[in-house]
Amino acid sequence: MESYAIIVINSIVVNPDTNRHILDMKKYIRDPDTFHGQINNFVSIFQESISKKTLTLVREYNEMYQKWAKEQTLLQMAAKFDAEQISDLFDNFSVSPSVDSILRGISKSSIAKRKGPSKKKRNLK
Repeated sequence: MESYAIIVINSIVVNPDTNRHILDMKKYIRDPDTFHGQINNFVSIFQESISKKTLTLVREYNEMYQKWAKEQTLLQMAAKFDAEQISDLFDNFSVSPSVDSILRGISKSSIAKRKGPSKKKRNLK
């Protein structure tokens, strides 16, 4: 979204009236929701003095923004669904907040007795 926002801003002819608005919009390039509102507000104020090229780019930006917003909504819905599924999966699972209770289940001796890889030399002929 940033690259589209930069293209739109670069297409605007800077003059004393538009300069302040352009500087404000540049602050929001990385925030698509706010930039979308800023650029459309700018167009509504300066519609008569904006070039056709800029208007076309704003229209294209708005289309890209709508696609991006839909994708963000779908991603949020998927994340919420995943979180609910995981929550349901571990519904009856509980862990004591005390680390001691977890560590009691693991004895040092059982870890120490674990065998590593075999140290026998193989006859490779």
